[in-house]
Amino acid sequence: MPASPKAFEALAVRLRYAKDAGAVDALLDRWVDYRDRATEWDAARWGFDPDRWFEAERAELARRARMGVDSRPMDQEGTFP
Repeated sequence: MPASPKAFEALAVRLRYAKDAGAVDALLDRWVDYRDRATEWDAARWGFDPDRWFEAERAELARRARMGVDSRPMDQEGTFP
Protein backbone atom coordinates (compact mmCIF):
# COMPACT_ATOMS: atom_id res chain seq x y z
CA MET A 1 0.00 0.00 0.00
CA PRO A 2 1.48 3.36 -0.92
CA ALA A 3 2.21 6.13 1.52
CA SER A 4 0.05 9.15 2.15
CA PRO A 5 -0.77 11.29 -0.90
CA LYS A 6 0.73 14.23 1.00
CA ALA A 7 4.08 12.41 1.09
CA PHE A 8 4.01 12.12 -2.69
CA GLU A 9 3.07 15.79 -3.04
CA ALA A 10 6.05 16.80 -0.91
CA LEU A 11 8.38 14.61 -2.99
CA ALA A 12 7.03 16.10 -6.22
CA VAL A 13 7.85 19.61 -4.99
CA ARG A 14 11.36 18.54 -3.99
CA LEU A 15 11.85 16.88 -7.38
CA ARG A 16 10.90 20.10 -9.18
CA TYR A 17 13.56 22.03 -7.30
CA ALA A 18 16.30 19.37 -7.29
CA LYS A 19 19.56 20.83 -8.61
CA ASP A 20 21.51 17.77 -9.74
CA ALA A 21 21.03 14.24 -11.03
CA GLY A 22 22.16 12.69 -7.72
CA ALA A 23 19.45 14.51 -5.80
CA VAL A 24 16.81 13.54 -8.37
CA ASP A 25 17.95 9.90 -8.20
CA ALA A 26 17.73 9.85 -4.39
CA LEU A 27 14.26 11.41 -4.46
CA LEU A 28 13.05 8.92 -7.07
CA ASP A 29 14.37 6.08 -4.90
CA ARG A 30 12.37 7.48 -2.01
CA TRP A 31 9.30 7.71 -4.31
CA VAL A 32 9.57 3.98 -5.07
CA ASP A 33 10.00 3.22 -1.35
CA TYR A 34 6.89 5.25 -0.55
CA ARG A 35 5.00 3.45 -3.30
CA ASP A 36 6.09 -0.11 -2.49
CA ARG A 37 6.68 -0.28 1.26
CA ALA A 38 4.35 0.08 4.20
CA THR A 39 4.75 3.16 6.38
CA GLU A 40 3.50 4.36 9.75
CA TRP A 41 0.67 6.03 7.84
CA ASP A 42 -0.35 2.60 6.51
CA ALA A 43 -0.12 1.06 9.98
CA ALA A 44 -2.52 3.68 11.33
CA ARG A 45 -4.95 3.04 8.46
CA TRP A 46 -4.82 -0.71 9.18
CA GLY A 47 -5.53 -0.15 12.87
CA PHE A 48 -2.02 -0.62 14.23
CA ASP A 49 -0.69 1.80 16.80
CA PRO A 50 2.44 3.11 15.03
CA ASP A 51 4.41 3.15 18.28
CA ARG A 52 3.35 -0.28 19.50
CA TRP A 53 2.94 -2.54 16.48
CA PHE A 54 5.49 -5.34 16.36
CA GLU A 55 6.07 -4.74 20.09
CA ALA A 56 5.95 -8.42 21.09
CA GLU A 57 8.33 -9.41 18.31
CA ARG A 58 10.79 -6.63 19.23
CA ALA A 59 10.73 -7.74 22.87
CA GLU A 60 11.48 -11.32 21.86
CA LEU A 61 14.38 -10.20 19.66
CA ALA A 62 15.78 -8.13 22.53
CA ARG A 63 15.43 -11.12 24.90
CA ARG A 64 17.31 -13.36 22.49
CA ALA A 65 20.04 -10.75 22.06
CA ARG A 66 20.53 -10.56 25.85
CA MET A 67 20.84 -14.35 26.00
CA GLY A 68 23.73 -14.24 23.53
CA VAL A 69 25.87 -11.87 25.62
CA ASP A 70 28.98 -13.62 26.98
CA SER A 71 27.84 -17.00 25.70
CA ARG A 72 30.08 -19.66 24.21
CA PRO A 73 29.70 -20.53 20.54
CA MET A 74 27.68 -23.70 20.00
CA ASP A 75 29.89 -25.05 17.21
CA GLN A 76 33.31 -24.89 18.91
CA GLU A 77 34.29 -21.92 16.76
CA GLY A 78 37.47 -20.33 17.96
CA THR A 79 38.40 -23.09 20.40
CA PHE A 80 41.25 -24.51 18.32
CA PRO A 81 44.57 -22.68 17.83
